[in-house]
Amino acid sequence: MKIGFSFLSLKTLSVKRAISITKKLGGNTLELFGDLVLFYRGKFCEKPESIKEFAVKNDIFLTMHLPYIDINLASFNDEIWEKSIESILKAIEYGEKAGIKRAVLHPGGVPLSHLVLIFLAQRRLRKALEFILEKAEKYDVEVCIENPYFEENDIFSNVDQFYKFIKGFGGKLKVCFDFGHAHISKKGIDYSLNLLKPFITHVHIHDNHGEKDEHLSLGKGSIDFKKYLDFLRNFDGTIILEINSLKDKREDLKRSVEIIKGEV
Repeated sequence: MKIGFSFLSLKTLSVKRAISITKKLGGNTLELFGDLVLFYRGKFCEKPESIKEFAVKNDIFLTMHLPYIDINLASFNDEIWEKSIESILKAIEYGEKAGIKRAVLHPGGVPLSHLVLIFLAQRRLRKALEFILEKAEKYDVEVCIENPYFEENDIFSNVDQFYKFIKGFGGKLKVCFDFGHAHISKKGIDYSLNLLKPFITHVHIHDNHGEKDEHLSLGKGSIDFKKYLDFLRNFDGTIILEINSLKDKREDLKRSVEIIKGEV
C-alpha cells in the first residue's frame, strides 16, 4: 500500500524533513506542494535532484499537487490561462527532476454559473489539459484531475458531468478522488466513488462534517470510513492524507494511517 501525507499536512518548509516525518509516522508516500516551485520564483525550493536522492534513500514514493493558488486552467482571460498552463508545466518539470511519477491538479472555475460559460470553460480546460498531458507523457508523469465540490463557481455542475469530461480523454487523464470533496457534494461519496472508480489512481483522504472542506483527521468529522476500508486496502494507487487543519497533531496523522492500514 502506497500511503502518506501531503506536504502541507506535515507543517514544515523542508521536503527532506517532510520525507523523514512521513517515514516516522508510518507512511511511504509524500505529496509535494507544487506552488512552492512558483512562490518568489522558487526561492524556498530545495534542489529537485537532492530531493529525489533522499526519497530513494528512504524508500519514499513521491507525487505532486500541482499549483492551484491563483491558477485557473479554465480562465477566459488569455494571459491568465496561458500563465496557468506555464505554471503547471514548470512544476511538472521540477517534479520530474525530483522523481515524481504522479501529479494532481484542480479543474479551475467560472466567474458565474451559467450553462454557456460552463461549456466554454470546459473547452478551455480541455485545451489546457491537452498541452499538459503531452508534456507530462514525455516526463513519464501521470496526471490526475481532482473532483471538486460541484458548487456555484465550479466548471462542472455535478459528478456525472465530471465523469463525462474525463471519459473523453480515452484513459489518458486519471482521477484523484477526494473523499472530503465528495462528502460535501450533493451526490455524496458512494455514488461518486462507484462512478469514477475506473479512472481513480490517486486518493486524497480527510474528514469533514459534510458542509465545508475542513481537512480533519479521520474520525473527527462525519464520514464513515469503515465503509471504504476494503476499497482503500485493496487500492493499488496512491493514498494521500490531506490533514491540513492546524488543530490536528502528528499523533492524529499517525492514527489516520493506522486506521486505513487496520492497525487500530
